[in-house]
Amino acid sequence: MNKVAKQFSGSIPPTFESFRSSVLELIVSNSSLSDLLEYLVLGIEAFSPENICSILLIENQKLAKGSAPSLPNSYNEKIYGVQIGEGEGSCGTAAAIGKRVIVEDIQTHPYWQKYKEIAREANLAACWSEPIFSSEKKVIGTFAIYRKEVTSPTERDIKIIESAANLASIAIERTISHRRLEESELRFRNFFEKNSSVMLLIEPISGQIIDANMTACKYYGYPREEILKLQIQDINILQEEKIADERKLASEEKRNYFNFPHKLSSGEIRQVEVHSTPIETNGQKLLFSIIHDITERKIAEEKVATLLSEKELILREVHHRIKNNMSVMYNLLELQTDAILDESAIRSLKDAASRIKSMAMLYDKLYLGRDFHALSLDKYLPALAEEILSNFPGCEEVELICNIEPILLRQERLQPLGIITNEILTNIMKYAFPKGTKGKIQIQAFSDDKIFTLIIQDNGKGIPKTDNGFENEGFGLTLVRMLTKQLKGKLNIETGTDQGTKFHINFFL
Repeated sequence: MNKVAKQFSGSIPPTFESFRSSVLELIVSNSSLSDLLEYLVLGIEAFSPENICSILLIENQKLAKGSAPSLPNSYNEKIYGVQIGEGEGSCGTAAAIGKRVIVEDIQTHPYWQKYKEIAREANLAACWSEPIFSSEKKVIGTFAIYRKEVTSPTERDIKIIESAANLASIAIERTISHRRLEESELRFRNFFEKNSSVMLLIEPISGQIIDANMTACKYYGYPREEILKLQIQDINILQEEKIADERKLASEEKRNYFNFPHKLSSGEIRQVEVHSTPIETNGQKLLFSIIHDITERKIAEEKVATLLSEKELILREVHHRIKNNMSVMYNLLELQTDAILDESAIRSLKDAASRIKSMAMLYDKLYLGRDFHALSLDKYLPALAEEILSNFPGCEEVELICNIEPILLRQERLQPLGIITNEILTNIMKYAFPKGTKGKIQIQAFSDDKIFTLIIQDNGKGIPKTDNGFENEGFGLTLVRMLTKQLKGKLNIETGTDQGTKFHINFFL
C-alpha cells in the first residue's frame, strides 16, 4: 500500500466532500498517478465496504493497469491488455461505447461470456463500470465497482461511481499534463544545451542571465558559474536604459531582432545579431535569445559601403544573411512544436520548417558558389532530396535514384522547384509506403534547350482518386499546383492503386 493510501487502512473519511477535497489536494501537490488512483479506490471502498473498486486506463485501445488493490492479482493480470469493445466485460464495453454499463449478474450476462470463469474464481458476481472522460470528451479509462453478490446499484452507488470517475479524470489529466510538461522541459533542455548556436535565457526586467548553454560560455569566455552571475548589461555595452527598452520590446513581442555590440571576457568587442522571444519555463517568463556573431559581416558591410562597385560582396552577404535568418526561423519553428499539444498544429509547423529548410539549402549553395544568380540543378536537387528523406523514420528502406542533368537555373526558378520537390517527396514519404515496406523514388530532370522537365515518381500505393480529382488533396498538393503555375508550367499526375504515383512538371526555359 502506498504512503498516501495508508490512512484508509482502518478509518473512514467523515464526509464524501472532505474526501473529495483531500483527493484534489493530492492532485495539486503532484503526487504520482499510481498513488492518487490507489488513494481514490481505497477511499471509495471505505465509504461502502461491500464495494470492490477498480480503475483501468486506456492505452492503445486496450485496458491497462490503473489501480485495483482489493482485487486478486491473478484476476487483474488476465484483464490487463484486453482490447476494448462491446462484449468485452463491463469495463471493455463501457470504454468502447462511452456509456455506463450495469451488469447485475456476471454469470448470465452476454458481455461476460469470455470472462465469467475468471470472475467466478475471484468470487465476483456483479460489476458496474463508468467511463472516465478527458476534458476533450475522449474515454481515457474506466471506474468499476464489483460486488460479491448479484445486485443492482442504488442511487447512492450511482452518485459515488459518477463522482469517482470525475475525480479520476482530473487526476489522470493532471498527471498526463504534468508528464508532458516535464518531457517538453527535457526536450528544450537538450535543444538548449546541445545547440551549436549561442543561447541565453534572460530575466526580462532585471536582465539577469538565468542560463547559458555551453556554446555561449565558450563564446563569451566565462565559466558557466561566472556567466550566471552577470546581467546582460554586463555584456551588452549599449547604455543600460537603451538595453532595458530593447528587452521590453522583446518581452512584449513588439520586436524580436536586434543588433548589439557585446563584450567578451577578454575585453574584445564583437558585433552580434540577437533573436529574442518570450518563453515560459518552470513557471517563469524569460527571454530566449539566439545570438550570432556578425562582426566579420559588419566589417564587410563597411567595406561594401565605400566600394559599391563590388556587387559580388553585396550579393554574398545578402545570401548569407538570408540563410542565417532561415536557420533561425527553422530553429524557432522546431522549438515551438515542443510548446503545443495539438497534433495537427505540430504537423503544420514541421511542414513549414521543412519548406524553410529547402530554401535555406538553396541559399547555402548559392552563397558557396561564384555565381549568386544561378546554380546548376545537379548541385542542388540530389542533396535536397537526400536531406528531405533523412527527416523521416525508415528512410533507409527507401531507394532514391536521381538522374539530374547539369541545367543552370536562376534563383527565381530554383526556389519554387525546391519547394515543389520538398512537397512531393514529403507526401511520398508520409503516405506512399506503408510502415515496414520498402520503396523506390526516382527523380529525373532534363531539358531540350527549350522545355525543362521534372519527373518524380514512386512505386508506392498510389494516391486514391475521386470523381473530382484526388482524395485528401491537402495544402501540399495545392502548393505544388500554385508554384507550377508561377513557373508558367504544366503539372500532370499519373497514379493507380498499388502502381505508384508519377508527377510530371514542365515549363519553358
